Amino acid sequence: MDDIKKFFDEYSKFVDEVASPLGKNDDAFLERGKELSKWLNGNFARMDMAAAGLCGEAGEIGDLWKKLKFHGKELNEENRQKLIDELSDVCWYVAQAAIALNVGWDDVIRHNVEKLRARHPHGFSPEYMKLKKD
Repeated sequence: MDDIKKFFDEYSKFVDEVASPLGKNDDAFLERGKELSKWLNGNFARMDMAAAGLCGEAGEIGDLWKKLKFHGKELNEENRQKLIDELSDVCWYVAQAAIALNVGWDDVIRHNVEKLRARHPHGFSPEYMKLKKD
């Protein structure tokens, strides 16, 4: 039992040593928050809510999808609508992040298209990806 306690004590010490000072010092964290707020023109709270909300909603989609795939959850219209509902919540948080960053949805989507075209100039196909690896 002492070996187990020692193992976890050592692990806790390691975690503390590698953690960012901003992640374990309230004063430093609050100062960084002020810097971020200034950088975001006063939209720190909105961006913080958006980031946390996106994580939560993506988790809800992932959890339901896991249950549909692995737990035999019923493949019905109700569960399809639940996925759509969570996806709509993702959109709400994306809009919050776009507002915080002072960028329009059209610019975000245009950027995504440009990024993906650069990444996949020939489109995506299994044949092309195989040639790319060779």
